[in-house]
Amino acid sequence: MYSLKCFAVLAITYVITVLGSHICLSEPAVTCSCQLQWQLWQNGCYRLTPSRHSWDDAKKACKDMEGKMAAPRSIEELKFIVEMARKVDRDYVAWIACNDLEVEGTWKCDGQEGREPFLAWNTQQPDNAGNQDCALISALHNDRMDDARCQAQLRAFCVRQAACTHLPTQPRQYCLSTDTHGRLLNSTCLLDHNIREFITQGVAACGSACAKEPGCRSFNIKKTEEGKKVCQLNNSTSSEDKDKFQKTHYFCMYSEVCFG
Repeated sequence: MYSLKCFAVLAITYVITVLGSHICLSEPAVTCSCQLQWQLWQNGCYRLTPSRHSWDDAKKACKDMEGKMAAPRSIEELKFIVEMARKVDRDYVAWIACNDLEVEGTWKCDGQEGREPFLAWNTQQPDNAGNQDCALISALHNDRMDDARCQAQLRAFCVRQAACTHLPTQPRQYCLSTDTHGRLLNSTCLLDHNIREFITQGVAACGSACAKEPGCRSFNIKKTEEGKKVCQLNNSTSSEDKDKFQKTHYFCMYSEVCFG
């Protein structure tokens, strides 16, 4: 069993406060909004292109709407865009920003560089039937991914940054996992949910990056063999995927960005 210990950060200093095991409130860190026709999910705004395009032209169409073609990074994000699409068209078919144009069978998704991309293929897909190098999601394929010829004329999922404002009355807190004796766990982290990672100075810098990153729900800080600290931003939390909250053979500290 473990609980969470919160570090309340004010300017460049922090005050330690020990709280219960459910100290991270569900109240959002920021208030976010989207323009008309865009749908809010976490810190992003989503919509389908109004017209059909080839995969390349669909990327340009999303850019013309001040966004980019979306590539879901988690099952939660996938479920959201699927529900959004079904409200527009029960038989929707739409491009996402994944392709294997460079190397056949090696799929890459925009915004997921440096880690294994999130790929939710339908049964027996991808099959590359007729040189299919671009990915789509459709109702026909059980709301999962399929590969298709990039020249096909389809709508596309687009995403853009939501207009967000931090709530001034809620101090930022970083909630660190502890054991039943209140000692910080330094060898337990949430695995396989990494959005991106980078060298960091510590908890405050890593937590601030998580607060600003669309879709970031928690973060790990792990040490390299050279003693450097690596900040890993996660798209889930330990309570959402308990099986992946695991002990490691190396130094790794798990945290959540909380408000309260």
